[in-house]
Amino acid sequence: MNRREIISLIILIIVVCYGAYQYITREYSETRSKYILDTIVEISATSKSKNVGNEIEKVFSFIQNMEIKFDEYNPESMISQINASDAEEFPMDPDLFNMLQMADSLWQITEGSFDPTIKPVWDLWHFGSDTPVIPDSLVLKEELKKVNFAALKYNETTLYKPKGMQITLGALAKGYILDQALEFMRSRPLSRGFINSRSSMSFYGYKVAPLVYIQHPRNNDDSIASFRINNQSVGTSGDYQQFYELDGKRYHHILNAKTGLPVENVFSVTVISPQAAWADGLSTALFTLSPEQAIDIVGEMNDTNCVIYYEQEGSIVSLKSEGIRQFEFSEKI
Repeated sequence: MNRREIISLIILIIVVCYGAYQYITREYSETRSKYILDTIVEISATSKSKNVGNEIEKVFSFIQNMEIKFDEYNPESMISQINASDAEEFPMDPDLFNMLQMADSLWQITEGSFDPTIKPVWDLWHFGSDTPVIPDSLVLKEELKKVNFAALKYNETTLYKPKGMQITLGALAKGYILDQALEFMRSRPLSRGFINSRSSMSFYGYKVAPLVYIQHPRNNDDSIASFRINNQSVGTSGDYQQFYELDGKRYHHILNAKTGLPVENVFSVTVISPQAAWADGLSTALFTLSPEQAIDIVGEMNDTNCVIYYEQEGSIVSLKSEGIRQFEFSEKI
């Protein structure tokens, strides 16, 4: 075999090996979306199997099965039946127990301005109605008497709820379901992926951290900031997500549980955390505090960062936790 034949053989071997490597390491990616969790949920995943689309559908089914328990608009759901019952004692569900523990922490952190027993007051505001009306102050005052998380007792086996008290887990349920769904994804033959439910997002397995945008609170077609995260979750609470305007004033869905009124002068709170449920719930809880208080609280937490947009002298300004810089954070104000 002469020199030219040897070189040709080496080239052939390299080409064959490269082709084999490409075949062995090939991956398939797909992104699908569905209307669930009262929003458009987008799931993206990558796998060595061509059946990645079928795997994504299994994740959607997993989410829908969990949603059935905590859908407050479904009278057959577990949470709706608890709220509608005159009973005061209920068998505890493991997922409900986990969320109540997180809610308990948030209630304590905010000294009661975040309270998951606020549902009777929240319902008075009729967010989403075609003809919203500001609640009568006397009715609001009366319903506030039912808001008292301290009166709710629970353990791993039993829930004790005073008659007339109602629970809303809207600040936690979406993030909690995302956490469980992401764990399900990790158990499947999916090497990386994300779940995006608009206000909550979770990512895992990416070599290059995906870029995430924070919506501009007064311009639906623009973002106000961006950052990169991987193997993390993000939750955002904003006064632009559910609101109505009457006589030039905006009334939004994030209420201070001490007053029963929408929080004023805060536009949005975004939290980055390993857990979607914690990011989701904490963003709402921090919203009920002053931006300065909120930043101080986050500064004492491990693996948690946030950015808060609020009004100061007629302008949008921000406060950010120190650790936000590690996520290549950038903003446009």
